[in-house]
Amino acid sequence: MGTERPRLCVSLHDVAPATLEDCRRALDFLDQRCIGPVSLLVVPQYHGRGRADRERRFLDFTRSRVSMGDEVVLHGFTHQDSAAVSAGVRDWLERRVYAAGAGEFSRLDASTARTRILKGLAVLRAAGWSPKGFVAPGWLMSQGTIEALESLSLDYYSTRASICHLKSERIVTAPSFVVSSRVRGRRALSLVWNNVLLAMQRGAPVLRVALHPADIRYPAVMRLWRSMLEQLSEREIVTEGCLVEAMLDGARRGSVSSSTMTRLLRPRPHAQGVGDQLAR
Repeated sequence: MGTERPRLCVSLHDVAPATLEDCRRALDFLDQRCIGPVSLLVVPQYHGRGRADRERRFLDFTRSRVSMGDEVVLHGFTHQDSAAVSAGVRDWLERRVYAAGAGEFSRLDASTARTRILKGLAVLRAAGWSPKGFVAPGWLMSQGTIEALESLSLDYYSTRASICHLKSERIVTAPSFVVSSRVRGRRALSLVWNNVLLAMQRGAPVLRVALHPADIRYPAVMRLWRSMLEQLSEREIVTEGCLVEAMLDGARRGSVSSSTMTRLLRPRPHAQGVGDQLAR
């Protein structure tokens, strides 16, 4: 990256009318520390509990965030995995334990994924937003989802470890920190794992911090985020969309290292590793 400052992307997942109050508190936490702009991962119809384009309080709040520079990103459609689980242990662990039933795009074929993404985009556009990015719930995507994204007008999608620019098929290496706050045992493990991961990845040119609305309910989780953001305070904060644009520009100028941005003949979904299981 030459002499450019290392970058940090901060996102808030599961943004929806049903999670509005927790989202408001989480963003207040970031605002108090001058952390922004933020990528808002909006779920158009979160668990069927209200559409994002029909809830006035949610619309007003999100529009105010966009006016401050935050980015709206499509984050699935319902955030629920309704596909049947195969007989394999790995499939069950990944979708029912790791993702806790939230791996909405983990097993979809291209046609189904495309239809669902288009429905999500229609809701967000009806709200007045023009999202350029897609992040699957749990970062879990089938090959069919990748194929569907390649046929649409979005600019990029994100996995747990990277961000892919669809048109150029360039991949930005960008490790993510995330906490599983649903279950006490996994919460404790993920707190430990994130500290280990920070020690391992501290020098990476691009890092990402992914908050969830429920994080705000657990003091230990918020202490982790407070400490981590303080340790990463020297980094330039950008949205994922702005990061992709900047890195593509840097690649054209030859100022981005091959270890930060690579080009694949065909993007592939990120395979979850042991660390991912602990962290989520």
